[in-house]
Amino acid sequence: MKAIGLCSHYSRQGDWAFHYALSLARKHDVQLNIFHWLESPFRFRRDFVYADDKKENLVRVTDELIAKKELELREYYDFWLGDFVKVGFRLCEGNEGAELLRCLHRKEYDVLVVGYTEKGADFGGETIEKFASHFRIPVILVGPDKPNSYYLNQHAVKILDQLEIKEGTWKLI
Repeated sequence: MKAIGLCSHYSRQGDWAFHYALSLARKHDVQLNIFHWLESPFRFRRDFVYADDKKENLVRVTDELIAKKELELREYYDFWLGDFVKVGFRLCEGNEGAELLRCLHRKEYDVLVVGYTEKGADFGGETIEKFASHFRIPVILVGPDKPNSYYLNQHAVKILDQLEIKEGTWKLI
């Protein structure tokens, strides 16, 4: 394990996923790269995004908006990171799956952690379960009902001994 990717979102499952990913990064002394998406109601067109989590108002994507959202992202996780400095932040636009593949090719992570908000949630135009089960590297979904509930793809099961997950707390996706 060289780097952990975290798909960030502001939810309790997202927080659980962050804490798990941070714990894993600390344990293995590896980089934690946090990816966060600007949310848009449009599947392909991403020049307009929601202004906030309420998803009521759309705003045009500008350099100022990106700078503001990057600062919000860093401030959200800063307290929990404490003295952990092997962390990177990436504000992403576009399809989640395609963007994650680009980051994978750049070797920004080799294990992916995602908050599991609900069964059948949309992730890159497919269900989160389908995305995770078909992704080419280990994927760990955290949640949806409690912080120590994990769903693993086949690649993650192969490295279970490195994942710090107790027997009986995980299921195969």
